[in-house]
Amino acid sequence: MPVDPTAVLRADHRQVERLLQQIADSEPVARPPLVEELTTALEAHMELEERLLYPVVADELGREEEMEGESEHELARIGLAKVVELSPDGPGFMAALDMLKAGISHHVEDEETEMFPELNEQLDAARLEQLDAELTAARERLGLPTREDLADGTKAELYEKAKEADVPGRSSMTRDELAEAVPPGD
Repeated sequence: MPVDPTAVLRADHRQVERLLQQIADSEPVARPPLVEELTTALEAHMELEERLLYPVVADELGREEEMEGESEHELARIGLAKVVELSPDGPGFMAALDMLKAGISHHVEDEETEMFPELNEQLDAARLEQLDAELTAARERLGLPTREDLADGTKAELYEKAKEADVPGRSSMTRDELAEAVPPGD
């Protein structure tokens, strides 16, 4: 069975969805580090898709599919900028967060139900392997989790385990630091 280069991108989607929910559920004082983590995750994810995935999408599925993805990314950037700009306890913050959440949800649904399956169907095994290798190398350069890292748990999953174990300083830890801080067996 050929490799699925979009698996790590779907894992990014889950991380972003969890962060959006954590921000919505948290007290205003706890939001700034979560917003910072969301910003970092979204920017890296969008950069990878635009630089490595969308050119392949344009070649295989058409320029319209690529342009739709890029337009949705631009809307996400605008929504994210608004969330960052507003005070976490001020008026409009939750409305901006809800707007961002809705846009991200629409984008994720489009990619995961249409673009990713079509791309995996169109590309032959060699091209899927090549795209996967390019995404893995780029993720490693950016310090993002790769497929192998995700087997041990995403940063969001490790963060939740650290939260359950009441690990101090967890909100500012990297994925690797969280993995070390989470007690064995958790």
